[in-house]
Amino acid sequence: MIFMLVEFIRGWLMPFPFWIGDTGKRGEYLARRYWHRRGYHKVAVNWRHGHGEIDLIMADWRRLLFVEVKTRREEPDLQAADTVGYDQKQRLLRLVPVFKKNWPDLELQHRFVIVLVAYAPGWRKKRFEVAPLA
Repeated sequence: MIFMLVEFIRGWLMPFPFWIGDTGKRGEYLARRYWHRRGYHKVAVNWRHGHGEIDLIMADWRRLLFVEVKTRREEPDLQAADTVGYDQKQRLLRLVPVFKKNWPDLELQHRFVIVLVAYAPGWRKKRFEVAPLA
């Protein structure tokens, strides 16, 4: 119980990453903060195998969450599901069994999502959109 409380507070104390200059890395940090505030904990960041990479792997007590992060400038008709093509989806979905085979003690249900971090110039306004990888 105390561990959960400490982790919850820690998630809310994660500041805005003004020190990260790279747009993609800043988007990944913001996505990690987004899921951390919802009770998930980091398992791996930028996990690679073969020709594929999963940006974030998060977990709570009942589910593994595989996250593909896309960071873009704000556009009115930009949707999270449109940012990942068919080939990339297939490549990402092939990585899930490999990860679970390498870590068999993580026998949890899994879910794969795309997180779109859309921002206005200057990062003053941000929009998070979460969509399942279908």
